[in-house]
Amino acid sequence: MTANLSDPCYNYTILDEPWRATNNTNATVTKCDTSVTWSGWYRLFINGLSAQIPDTCVVRYSCGTHIPLRIHGGHPSLQDGVVTRDVCGHWDNYCCYFWSFPIKVKACPGNYYVYELVRPTRCDSAYCADVGSIHTSSTTVTPVTISTVYPSVDPCYNYTILDEPWRATNNTNATVTKCDTSVTWSGWYRLFINGLSAQIPDTCVVRYSCGTHIPLRIHGGHPSLQDGVVTRDVCGHWDNYCCYFGSYPIKLKACPGNYYVYELVRPTKCDSAYCAAVTNIISTDTTVTPETSSAELNRCVSVFESLDKDEGEKSV
Repeated sequence: MTANLSDPCYNYTILDEPWRATNNTNATVTKCDTSVTWSGWYRLFINGLSAQIPDTCVVRYSCGTHIPLRIHGGHPSLQDGVVTRDVCGHWDNYCCYFWSFPIKVKACPGNYYVYELVRPTRCDSAYCADVGSIHTSSTTVTPVTISTVYPSVDPCYNYTILDEPWRATNNTNATVTKCDTSVTWSGWYRLFINGLSAQIPDTCVVRYSCGTHIPLRIHGGHPSLQDGVVTRDVCGHWDNYCCYFGSYPIKLKACPGNYYVYELVRPTKCDSAYCAAVTNIISTDTTVTPETSSAELNRCVSVFESLDKDEGEKSV
């Protein structure tokens, strides 16, 4: 069989630099991949052994650098062809504290991967190489389920209203910047701006908007009603990249009535805050009067109690 040289599985540059190993945690000189002129596809080795970029958390200060870079989202299978994967690096207290530009990845016959590497977003970061995790199976995702027997466990009817106009994406000239690390987050939230139903944006947000320095948005899009509760990464715009800073993932859910609820958590970094946007709500432009979720919950529980009572009378 003749190899197709247009296929990156047979047309790559070998990258064999032992300092990239994930077990290299005491480098005397730290490396930075922003100084490399990246071009085309690469296959990784460590001392002649086939390696891959890890797709799980890497220890800080490993791989011969300060911020070790790994891919986010798992490796593809042979059937997937060329895929795009996000890249992130461990810093401070979070495995994806810094995000870098996405790269392309392909699984190849012979149980190895090739990568179209690009210049990272910041210095003192470098791509890692791991010999111990070679595999070809795709990442298995366990779906998150939620009980829907009674609405008391459904966040669509059990949320806290968050109506703070300074969170608006068009607030780009705040005189006082906010920081969501100072908030005691607890449970689920529904966003409003001056009584208008809003949502956390899932596309790039302008730096210094939303009343803060690092505006936070979700990464991966909003779910549909059928998806139930999902988990999404959170990231913030800084320097030259929309997802420069990563924050802890949050849970979210699409609700009947065309709104979303979010289980918000303390972000990784101060001078960052969750954004709110009215413009990407796809319902009609009507003003919604925020109601307390407890009132909605009591109404729903009453309905369920009435149904239970009717069923009991029928069974007598």
